Amino acid sequence: MKNKIILMGTDTVAGVAPQIMKAIIRASNAKMLPYGNDSYTKNLKKVIRKVFEKNDLEIIPMMSGTASNALAISSFLKSYEMILCHDEAHINRDEGGAPEFFSCGGKLINIINNSGKLTAHDIENKINKINFKNKEKSKISGVSITQLAENGTIYSTDEILQISKLCKKNNIYLHMDGARFANALAFQNKLSPAEASWKIGVDCLSLGATKNGALAAEVIIFFNSKLAAEAMHRIKKTGHVIPKTRFISAQLYAWFKNNLWLELAQKANQKAKYFSDKISKMNDFELMYPTHGNEIFLKVKKKIYEEILKLNIVPNLWSKVDNNEFEIRFVVSFDTKMAELNKILSRLKKLNSECKSVV
Repeated sequence: MKNKIILMGTDTVAGVAPQIMKAIIRASNAKMLPYGNDSYTKNLKKVIRKVFEKNDLEIIPMMSGTASNALAISSFLKSYEMILCHDEAHINRDEGGAPEFFSCGGKLINIINNSGKLTAHDIENKINKINFKNKEKSKISGVSITQLAENGTIYSTDEILQISKLCKKNNIYLHMDGARFANALAFQNKLSPAEASWKIGVDCLSLGATKNGALAAEVIIFFNSKLAAEAMHRIKKTGHVIPKTRFISAQLYAWFKNNLWLELAQKANQKAKYFSDKISKMNDFELMYPTHGNEIFLKVKKKIYEEILKLNIVPNLWSKVDNNEFEIRFVVSFDTKMAELNKILSRLKKLNSECKSVV
């Protein structure tokens, strides 16, 4: 019998948490004012202000991570300006020029390193290089970092604080792509959302729920009121005023209620760590980075990757190391079953022994 296909390359293959699905249904049974003037959105703002311990923050509920990042960044990136980000950042590699499009031509300047995340030292060197002799005609307006980082590891509070201090010194803004911000918080379980964001200098956060239990729900959280006002001017132009905003806000309200967002992230993290510990002990799989959240990055021979696919296990083909080696990514979701992980490990264990003579 052919093995059932198991999709493990991204957490967007996951389902919807029951609590959030119920919230969508409840929102469907109520007729409310459109365009964010509904009670769900008003209550969501109150909840987020409480969760992040800041009464003057502003929010914009969104439907996609790309739109959330692009609109957030366009609040401080003008057409003649540039923003610094990691070379592997989602905004640089995977969003089809959306930040540049939303900002009417703003430029992304990428920084390349092997750590998967930016450092204050990297950023300072890039700023100095750009500003040398004032040769550049455009100016730097901000920095964008991703939490979890591009390699699945966390930015520590100290690392972010050093970056934010550098941003303040240079009078530029700090944006955080928080697609897996909940997973990072769950890993640092004694850290509050406020301590992981605005208290260490983050000006705006694109917070993602879609990868962590929601159907389609993101929210831009502006800790800087000036940026919020600018984004409000751009939201209609960019096509992201949502008529039935209550359906997005209902998902997010349920997500935050009783700390569901952290509970779901913790489930994913724990199962990812279990999987990481097991697979990294197999001879054909080299763990490339520590597993801090729900992503596991592994280096494998090209032949092993091809055999994995034949077993109907589908990780994400992340990058090419060389002609004979690939980097692959497994992502564990909140609703990934332990039995499913053990099934993958069982197939790979068999592959591990069968392929020794091949590789």
